Amino acid sequence: MVSIPYLDKADLGPLADAAASWGALPAKYEALQREFEQRVINHLKGHWEGDAANAAFATMGRARTEYANAATEAGRIAKLLADAHTEFAAFQKQLQALLDEARADSFHVSEEGAIKDVDSRWDSPTASASPGFATERKEKLDSLSSRLTRVLEQATAADEAASAALERDANGESRSFNTSVYTSLDAVEIDQATAIAAKGDQATDAELDQLNRILHANSKDSDFTTGFYEKLGPHKTLDFYANLTAQADEEPDSRRFKEVQELQKNLGHSLATATDPDKQPHLSDAWNAELRAQGAQKFTVSDNPGYPYQPYGYQVLGGILRYGEYDSHFLTPIARHAVSLEAENPDIWIENSPRGSLNEDITSNPSGKGGDGFDPMTGILEGLGHSPGAAEDFFTGDVVAYHRDGTVDPGGDVRVDHGDGKKDVDSYLDYFTDPDRDWVPDTASRDLEESAKATQHGPDALGHALEAATSGVAYDYEGSDMPKHSQAQAGLVNDIVEKFGGQGGGELVNGKDGAPLEPMRDSLGHIAANYMGDVQRGVSGDDNLPVHGASANLDRAATQAFLAEVGQDPDAYQAVNASQQAYTTGLVDRAMNGETDTRVPVSDRVASAVHPGATVAGIMSEARADAVWDTKRAEDEDFNKNNEDVGKWVGRGAGLATGAIKVPVVGDVAGWMIEDVQSSVLESIAQDSSTEAEHEAGRGYSDGQEQAVRSARDAVRQAGAHGGYDADTIGDLQDTAGREAQQSHAAGAKAEDARHG
Repeated sequence: MVSIPYLDKADLGPLADAAASWGALPAKYEALQREFEQRVINHLKGHWEGDAANAAFATMGRARTEYANAATEAGRIAKLLADAHTEFAAFQKQLQALLDEARADSFHVSEEGAIKDVDSRWDSPTASASPGFATERKEKLDSLSSRLTRVLEQATAADEAASAALERDANGESRSFNTSVYTSLDAVEIDQATAIAAKGDQATDAELDQLNRILHANSKDSDFTTGFYEKLGPHKTLDFYANLTAQADEEPDSRRFKEVQELQKNLGHSLATATDPDKQPHLSDAWNAELRAQGAQKFTVSDNPGYPYQPYGYQVLGGILRYGEYDSHFLTPIARHAVSLEAENPDIWIENSPRGSLNEDITSNPSGKGGDGFDPMTGILEGLGHSPGAAEDFFTGDVVAYHRDGTVDPGGDVRVDHGDGKKDVDSYLDYFTDPDRDWVPDTASRDLEESAKATQHGPDALGHALEAATSGVAYDYEGSDMPKHSQAQAGLVNDIVEKFGGQGGGELVNGKDGAPLEPMRDSLGHIAANYMGDVQRGVSGDDNLPVHGASANLDRAATQAFLAEVGQDPDAYQAVNASQQAYTTGLVDRAMNGETDTRVPVSDRVASAVHPGATVAGIMSEARADAVWDTKRAEDEDFNKNNEDVGKWVGRGAGLATGAIKVPVVGDVAGWMIEDVQSSVLESIAQDSSTEAEHEAGRGYSDGQEQAVRSARDAVRQAGAHGGYDADTIGDLQDTAGREAQQSHAAGAKAEDARHG
């Protein structure tokens, strides 16, 4: 790989000079050609005849052509060198900017690329011990490291491409000038990549490594990715990947398998770039249509007739779609087409899986994450989970029927029979949450326990897709800066809450023996946390509470029931509580310090601010107790230890309440509340527990109520300090907030207990 010192200090002037010199040659060759024609060929014409003349004129004609070819070759070399200079200069500029950024932010970058944090604040006990400081510095270090590595990878790929282009002799043994010299590094890398892909499973490990390096370095380059997939074509793309995965499973611990795992990621990210209609160039609608046409076609991955798995195109594509953020124009039709195929034959994927075969290592998903890939819907849903625009369009748009070949059926309906007769599919949310729909046990294992576990991958992916559809960001986005909710997103949240908070909703996600959609409870909790303003409006009926964009208009009973169901999942419980406490803290600050023209006493405003959040906390406390003592699907320690993402949800909750664009921001409400609320949340999670006797007695919490009171008092303390209130006033308001929190927490828990009773 190109080193940091080499790229940083490289003198690119000679390369620019060489490009300019070669660029001047075509005109000179053309002048020589004209002079040769005028002074030799034209001078002899009409004055020389016979066999010798004919032979001589033929030779002179070839010489004239060589002058033209020489001009062409020189011009193409000039373009190649100019392109190389442009690319190298851009990479050098990026590297130098990163090095400047590192120095300015107190990071030292060694010549080998190692990054060390030399911030002097580490020597200050006060600053370095501050919650979030270490996380902030690590995130910055990781970001720098990732960007530095990428620049060096891109420079290395460009260097190798330039070398290959200049060493290439397209004429073979011919001594003529070469008129097919590459004119761009993208063209070189496209040919290199497609040549390796054309070898299929005959490509060597070294060649796969080269292909991965080229794809990774150019995965965001639409010129390269579009050219690569255009030249390879949809069928060859799937055939190449299908055969490699079939071969790789023979040695799951080998270098080759690791190369195929890396290839899966690189093909996905590259396909996402190539199919983005906002980029120029991009793959055509005809290319996309041909890819869909391959979805229901089988691919032969072994000449052995006894090989247990000849996958459909979508079973192959599903592995690739797990990586990359795709545009709706490309991905939504694929998702709709796959649903149409399933509706026509609900067993289409399970009938074509290698379950029960002697080879348990067979896979279409070498990553090993989320199943073996025999259920392509899991991969498609994971793709939607990383593609919020496509996910929103898919789940909020109309149901569209497709023919088996991937073309739209304009007059068709999507109807499915899960064993109880044909019924219309009115929405994709209804389709995937139908309790009669079977999820494919996505594994080749013959072990019954493993097979049962493997049915969880699809529902988990469904949750991811719904997170993206409702939030506007990928489900695994870690930031706090969230886009405002659209009307379609908010409407989908309303449908989700009604679905899981309505009659029969709890049976989808909870039960002593598990439930079909239990794996998506965490995602449902994340959705509630991202819509905390709407949730608190829902449980309180107060439509004046701030929401982030369009309102979801949640029903009170459905909201309470929804929280009670998803709160039984430790991850969902954490997300909702963290967002709730931060959001409530923001409301308290607004009640005490915000501009207002109302004559309502500040004590009443504080009580009103505390009420909805404490009600949510009470519902969540009872839900936690239900999980531990009723369904016994979790232990107290599962809730206590699940605190990795608290900071993210605190940040989002604070932003929802205060309208902060980015959090934390030094000096604003969201910024100063983050650290205090984060510590409070962690303490609340650890203390919110109950004994079985208390739960049976109808008091499904022990310290949960106390923690809600403490949280409310802390919020007043923070807001009072922020607003300059005197100690006595703060104390009085803390008492008010505490009383309201106690009553509202009890009411929330009681409502949930009564629902079960």
